[in-house]
Parts: sequence; structure tokens; C-alpha cells
Amino acid sequence: MSPVHTMSMFRWLKPLGRRLVGTLVQVETSEPVVALTFDDGPHPVYTPRILDLLAEHDARATFFMIGRHAARHRDLVARVAAEGHAIGNHTFNHVPMPQTPRRRRLRELWAARRAIAPHGARLFRPPFGGQTYGSRLDLLLFGYEVVCWNGQVDDWVAQSPQALAQRLNDQLHPGFIVLLHDQLENPRDPEAIDRTPLIEALAAVLARRRSDYRFVTVPELMRIGRPVRRPWFRPAL
Repeated sequence: MSPVHTMSMFRWLKPLGRRLVGTLVQVETSEPVVALTFDDGPHPVYTPRILDLLAEHDARATFFMIGRHAARHRDLVARVAAEGHAIGNHTFNHVPMPQTPRRRRLRELWAARRAIAPHGARLFRPPFGGQTYGSRLDLLLFGYEVVCWNGQVDDWVAQSPQALAQRLNDQLHPGFIVLLHDQLENPRDPEAIDRTPLIEALAAVLARRRSDYRFVTVPELMRIGRPVRRPWFRPAL
């Protein structure tokens, strides 16, 4: 093969590689849309409060659920789907993908997939943000879009509602995917387990910004603009 043909082939393979093993971090768009995402639920107290708040402001979000919790609260899984939100896989036991043997990784994915069925979308978020080439290829075999983020508020650390609201407001940019939690699995800061400060912050930001931003699910966001996928390989946050 000539050097010209070789270079042409690599130019063609590069975007294909990003599509196959890249990780979605945002969407390129000029429209004022943001995807709020909630990890580690569903929680019997905090998730319904968040759902009530989203409904009040006609906002949609994406919930990356731990299968173990979803299996215990199937009514909440059904409610999340019925109210127009998207549901993604977050493993069954919130295991760190890089440190988990492949056979168990596959079991975790299958078990969580069953727990959120029939409402789950082909979306996956790695616990702790941890991902290796091997775990990414496992997700490729499952047909999942791996979704990480480009905005976060560090809500796993105890903060005042005012501080969280300011951080969240600062993350509102067209096409951003924002990481939040409706429950904290394996909390690093016990004082952050209470999601009330985050819910109060969310209420303030939705009330303030609903007139100039639309809050949509990750699948909706991907339809609006050009998905941006980047290499995302790290042990964990």
C-alpha cells in the first residue's frame, strides 16, 4: 500500500476509533442545553424529591443507577422512565472497573442491565470514573455508549447549598454533561450523605436558569449537537 493510501486509511480510522472506544464527555452545540446526570441511585427519599423538582421546572435528566438499588426500588425505576428521564447502567454493586476481574465485570453489567430493564437505555457510566482499555472494550461488546462528563460540582464533599448552587451555575454551558449524585455510594465524606443541600442548590439553579437553558437527557443532547468523544482511561477519581 502506498504512503498516500496508508495516510488516507488512518484518517478514516481515527474518527471510527473515537466512535468505538471514545467516551462521551459533551456535545458540540450552540443551543442552550445541558444534560444533568445523577449517579448511584435510586434512593427512596432523595430520588423522589429530585424527580418532583425536575417536574416542577419541566426539566429532564439522566439517572445512572446501581443495579442493587434499582432492584430494591423498581417503582422508582418505573417512575423515572415514565416521567421522561433516561436511565443508564452504573454496574450492580458500584465496582471500580479497572480493579475488577473481567469475569466479574461482565456479571456486574448483566445484573445491572436486568435490574433496570425494561427501562434502561444503552448508556453506561463507570463508577468513580475509572476505565481501562479492557473495560472499555467490554462495554463495546455490550453495545453501550460510555458517558462521563465535563462538568461537576464535587457534591461528594459536604458543602452549603449556596456553594453548590454557585458551582452548578458555573457549569451551565451549551452541550455540557454535569455529574451529580442522588445518592452517594461508598461516601468519602459522611457529612455529604445528606442530599438536601444539593437538592436545595438544584432548586435555586433551575428556578434561576430555566428561562435561558433547557435541561435534557443525554440521548436528547446527542440528537441536538455533535457528540464529542475523547480518550478516558484512568484508575478512578
